[in-house]
Amino acid sequence: MSLEHLIEKSSVGYQGMLDHLAIISGMLKGAHPTGIGQALEHWHSLLQETRQLDTRIDQHRSTTPQNNLLPRFEQRTELMRQVALQCQQVYSQANLLKAMVSDELNKLQHGRKALGGYKGSSNNKGSRLTASL
Repeated sequence: MSLEHLIEKSSVGYQGMLDHLAIISGMLKGAHPTGIGQALEHWHSLLQETRQLDTRIDQHRSTTPQNNLLPRFEQRTELMRQVALQCQQVYSQANLLKAMVSDELNKLQHGRKALGGYKGSSNNKGSRLTASL
C-alpha cells in the first residue's frame, strides 16, 4: 500500500475517532453506563486500527520522499491534534461524572446510616390503639 493511501486511511481513522469521541461525550452527559461500556470497546478498536496504520506510515516515511504529501500529512496532523484535545475534554467530563456519582453514593450511605437510628422495635405486639378495640 502506498504512503499516500496509508495517510488517507489514517486521516479517515482519526476523523472516525473524533466523531466517536463526540458520541462518548453525549453518553457521559446522559450517564448511560451500558452505552458507555460499548462505546469504549469501539473506541479501543478504532485506536488499535489507527495505531497500526501509523506504524506503517512511520515505516514508509523513512524511505519515501514526502514533498508531494505535505498537505495531506498536515491535515492528518491537525486531526490528531483535534482528537487529543477532544480526549482531554471527554476525560474531564468523565472525571466530573465520577465525582458526582461518588458524592451521591456518599450521601446515600450517610442517609442509610441516619435512617438506621429510626428502626422500630422488633416485638410484634399490637399497639395501644389496636389493643383497645
